[in-house]
Amino acid sequence: MFEGENWVRWNPAAAERHPELVEAIERFDPGSRPAAQASADWLREHGLAGESVPNLLVEDADLLGFYALTAGEVELNSRHRERLGLGHPTQGAVLVTQMAKSARHEVDGGRLLRDAIGIAGELAERIGASVLAVDPFDQETAELWQQRFKLRPSRTVVPGHEDPQDGLRRLYLPLA
Repeated sequence: MFEGENWVRWNPAAAERHPELVEAIERFDPGSRPAAQASADWLREHGLAGESVPNLLVEDADLLGFYALTAGEVELNSRHRERLGLGHPTQGAVLVTQMAKSARHEVDGGRLLRDAIGIAGELAERIGASVLAVDPFDQETAELWQQRFKLRPSRTVVPGHEDPQDGLRRLYLPLA
């Protein structure tokens, strides 16, 4: 059992060692926003699949929030590349694939993002990624990421949003 707040990398070994976290994930209430609901559903149904690695913020027997990371890439326009001192249009990225916070607890989403940025910074040194990237769930989520966390739109279209009328783009934040 966990006491106080802890970060847990969620994988099959952690699930075997901590069945109470399986129950916490089942009880997790991300609130009513569709993006948060979709992330919570992903954690329950696919969080142990290994395609993206969840990092859980837990306190005692409660899940306060989580994010999941994988490797990805973004295409940057020439102005953004120049500003960052990058030559190639396509850059390696640490991709946040899912994120949600508990509606029942007072958890700032910025705390989840700051931890993700810290992990991304460590990974970037090992894999050559230059940015943290996020695929927003919808336009409302994209605006939140851009306004609150100052992420910028890339030229990369969010998978599943290839319709030119949609215009949903992968967002990024420089890691250096």
